[in-house]
Amino acid sequence: MDWVGEFFSTLPQVGSALWTFMRGWVGVAIIIGSGAMMVGFGLLAVVLRGTYGWLAAIFGIMAATVAAWWAFGIIPSAWVYFADGQRDLMENTVVPGTLGVGQFQVAANFYQVFRDLVVVMETQIAMVVFAIAALQIQKRFPRALAEGEEARPQSGGYK
Repeated sequence: MDWVGEFFSTLPQVGSALWTFMRGWVGVAIIIGSGAMMVGFGLLAVVLRGTYGWLAAIFGIMAATVAAWWAFGIIPSAWVYFADGQRDLMENTVVPGTLGVGQFQVAANFYQVFRDLVVVMETQIAMVVFAIAALQIQKRFPRALAEGEEARPQSGGYK
């Protein structure tokens, strides 16, 4: 049970290392700025949808692009850099270095496996969230014809 105390006593050092890694308040400002851009572009897309469809679509794509950069690029990459840089601090205290029972080892490099599993799980969660968000946006804002435009006749297939 000594490992439980070691785990919790190491967490403040890990938090301090994370704060230093993200450059303190500079990192917080970057995160807030990116969030503001996502929200701003999203609001512009909603507000302009009725009158300027193409411009609204561009703003919607810009919001989705910023979100995708964070979800699929910045966060996974930063986690790998942080986990590799703080391996001496976190291995065998916060994250086990090996995984096994007695003499039977399942993973001798469990720290690297755990590091990569975090990236895989974050990416999977982001993919599901993006898919759900896309379906919700399509449901809330169904495709509509431009004002004065009539639906084209349907051929019913090849003739």
